[in-house]
Amino acid sequence: MDKLVKGFILQKDGAIYMRSMIVKVLLVITAASLALFAYGFTIGVQDVLRPQASNMPKPKEMKAAAKKKGTLQIVSLGDSLTRGVGDKEGIGYIGRVRNSLQSDYKQKAALTNLAVSGAKAPDLIKQLSDKGAQYSLGQADVIILTMGGNDLFPGWESLGSVDFTKYRPDTATFQANAKNILNQIRQVNPNSPIFWVGLYNPFEDVPELKGSSFIVVDWNGALEKTALDYKRVYIVPTFDLFQSRGKELLYSDHFHPNETGYSLIANRLLQNIISQLNITGKEGVK
Repeated sequence: MDKLVKGFILQKDGAIYMRSMIVKVLLVITAASLALFAYGFTIGVQDVLRPQASNMPKPKEMKAAAKKKGTLQIVSLGDSLTRGVGDKEGIGYIGRVRNSLQSDYKQKAALTNLAVSGAKAPDLIKQLSDKGAQYSLGQADVIILTMGGNDLFPGWESLGSVDFTKYRPDTATFQANAKNILNQIRQVNPNSPIFWVGLYNPFEDVPELKGSSFIVVDWNGALEKTALDYKRVYIVPTFDLFQSRGKELLYSDHFHPNETGYSLIANRLLQNIISQLNITGKEGVK
């Protein structure tokens, strides 16, 4: 009888020990998962709400592949819009343009995306002095860029305290920077078309930021005037696409487009590209 009792006690203690070990293992796994989730969430939020420019790639990393006959070489530059921040599919407008060229127009296309989240015009000017970037641009058949959103709007820390009915951005400096950007691109690629995607206003439905639309319109106008001094430089408007449709077309950060927003930008840009490059579709329709 004593042996049976001792055996039962030992068996019970063993079961308790096993359950205790299982609980400890589960707690460790849960804690590790929560830590990884918190890290990923923090990094994601910082990239969306406070995007920082990453280290510029080395020239060898940025070299485009040698041109292939019949393949359209696309090089894109700019900020988080060209990186596709806010797009769950991760391809943004630039990836959609490339995909549509290949699927809808049977046009082989290679993409080199040099955009850096958080970049301002001076950052792009610095990047354009990089030998790798110059090599890629020199190989490009089409050059696409976004730039100006981070220059136009103040930082997130002060955005809520700005009176946009009185706020005046430094448009003259941006125009000078835009000319610098275009001049540097033209030094390495004199002829390929440049498509500069204009700005939309993500804050038009925010009562505290009333008046911001007039600033964006003026900014886009200044960019269009600058482009008139250059051959084959085209400003692709997006303001009207997002007007009164912020809730429908913006990502949860209320700044970057969502998948639908990026698709609208891509469709408009695509129409400009096929028109200027005289690309025909599979049924012979532009």
